[in-house]
Amino acid sequence: MESSITHRLANERDQQVLWNMLAPVIRSGGTYVFALDSSEEKILNYWLGEEKYTYVVEKEGEAVGTFFLKSNHMDLGNHICNAGFVVSPQAQGQGIGKWMGEKAQEEARRLGFLAMQFNYVIKTNTHAVTLWKSLGFEVVGEIPGAYRHPLLGLIPVLIFHKKL
Repeated sequence: MESSITHRLANERDQQVLWNMLAPVIRSGGTYVFALDSSEEKILNYWLGEEKYTYVVEKEGEAVGTFFLKSNHMDLGNHICNAGFVVSPQAQGQGIGKWMGEKAQEEARRLGFLAMQFNYVIKTNTHAVTLWKSLGFEVVGEIPGAYRHPLLGLIPVLIFHKKL
């Protein structure tokens, strides 16, 4: 599978492709903190923010995922990377998330980051929790009731960390 998957920096022409991947995932709830009815403009402005390196992941020329990397904090905390990931609903279950997780770590190292931290992994997002643990990330904290799940009510979020 590896040889047929590529990644590249996103550009303004990718907005529709990104929206087509992001919208169904965000609208279903349970993965990101956006309100389920958040506007396209709000979500794309976040995903393509100036402080981020945003990537489009393609398999055989078709967009199947996206991820971004950014400093978790500014100045004296900018050596730790934060990231966000979305696999296109049509590509789920094909190993794209794992591929992106591995590539994101390579890119983060290349960009000079020393560690990666996920501040807000919703505990019931079992795909993400399992993936990050399988890639060597450790849970370093849990925040009770931090996410208002649209179906389950208040649930915890996890903080993951890994030295690069």
